[in-house]
Amino acid sequence: MTSRKTVTLAGFTPAGREKYYLDVPFEMPAGVARLEVHYHYSEQISSDPTLSGGNTVDIGLFDWRGEDFLKAGFRGWSGSERSEFFVTPTDATPGYMPGPLTPGTWHVSLGFYKVGPNGCSYTVEVSFEFGDSAVTDFPPMLTLDSPNYHPVRHEDGWYKGELHCHTIHSDGDSTAKAVIEAAEALGLDFLAITDHNNVTHLMEIAALGMQKIILIPGYEVTTYRGHWNVWGPDTWVDFRVMSPEDMQKALGFAYRHTALASVNHPRPFGPPWEYAQVYSKQCVEVWNGHWFYMNDIALAFWEERLKRGERLVAVGGSDMHRLHVENEARLGTPTTWIYCPGEPTAAGLLAEMRAGHAFLSDAPDGPRLYLSSGEAMTGDVVKRQADSLDVAVRVAGGAGLTLHLIGSDGILRATPVVQDDQPFIFTVPIDQTLYIRAQLIEPNSDDLVVRALTNPIYIE
Repeated sequence: MTSRKTVTLAGFTPAGREKYYLDVPFEMPAGVARLEVHYHYSEQISSDPTLSGGNTVDIGLFDWRGEDFLKAGFRGWSGSERSEFFVTPTDATPGYMPGPLTPGTWHVSLGFYKVGPNGCSYTVEVSFEFGDSAVTDFPPMLTLDSPNYHPVRHEDGWYKGELHCHTIHSDGDSTAKAVIEAAEALGLDFLAITDHNNVTHLMEIAALGMQKIILIPGYEVTTYRGHWNVWGPDTWVDFRVMSPEDMQKALGFAYRHTALASVNHPRPFGPPWEYAQVYSKQCVEVWNGHWFYMNDIALAFWEERLKRGERLVAVGGSDMHRLHVENEARLGTPTTWIYCPGEPTAAGLLAEMRAGHAFLSDAPDGPRLYLSSGEAMTGDVVKRQADSLDVAVRVAGGAGLTLHLIGSDGILRATPVVQDDQPFIFTVPIDQTLYIRAQLIEPNSDDLVVRALTNPIYIE
């Protein structure tokens, strides 16, 4: 016969104090076979950044290994998506890691994203169910060196995929298995599922075994003043960032642990990136979801830094949360294309993306844009040996669009595309520009509507 014990943790956060984390301790007794956590708080409103006047409180869990920043014993995070969760040695609510229920001081982590004018009172009930509890380890996760699918090499070396999407392991509506199947149906070559702040989707993927698509491990580090993706890390990266100094430490930690990182959707309601002087110096997500979701602002964020001489890789991702809901972000919108002349593996794709050998298109079957100069391609550097440079562009599937060649001083060439597969050769002045990049846009539009864009070729 099993027995139960419940402890209650309660408190109050005054108005005016928000966007901070509170790690509330509790003692895990010996002999626990199942941990359950329920919480509620006053004047609850959605996490939608356009809503205000009430409270949004996120929740997560840290185990006996501690709660120190960048050193915590992380066990899961569900944001404000769930009001309760459970953990056992062999099973858990999506977003939480099954595994040892070792006695000691554990912490419920509360994230006060929004606190309304009346303040926020909260109550957390922690319940322990006692019984036989087998000694277990944590389940395996997808890593860069996990057994993975190796597709037949593409003759042209280009592979298309999705770099940013979500599942039930954070605030999505579908399992990782369902998202993988949808990506395969779209004909994608690679997929990175990037759930918010946690790694349990990587456990689900590992349990599925090899799929018919290259699977890249990653997740979205979701702070209250900016989101960023990490791909290929060898450990969990803490999201409890409270200052620019914390953000710099977290980014440095990610880099040391092999991650490739990007600033995500730096635009209003993205949410925006609020650390003006601290951001990933590797990648920027310049295109998130449908183009009309203020992606022109994210593009400007990236280009402003290019003009300073920073060489940041442009990436894109759908940020898909609901797989079968119309009029929301769709998987593969946009699609990132990566050039990988060697073995097409997860590690190989990330290495080429890190080098800037990538372009973006608005869909898996959208227009494609290939930019080169001699032996150099996007992401590469050419020496400034004259006042002009010969640049080759090949447009595929772009009839009716306008091709722009862009430098650090603005548009260098604007040319209509009249054929679906059309090569161009330009001689462009480079006496002032730091780079050359290309994009395809809709002509005769009052607003900038991008259909494809490349990373730059840099001028030394």
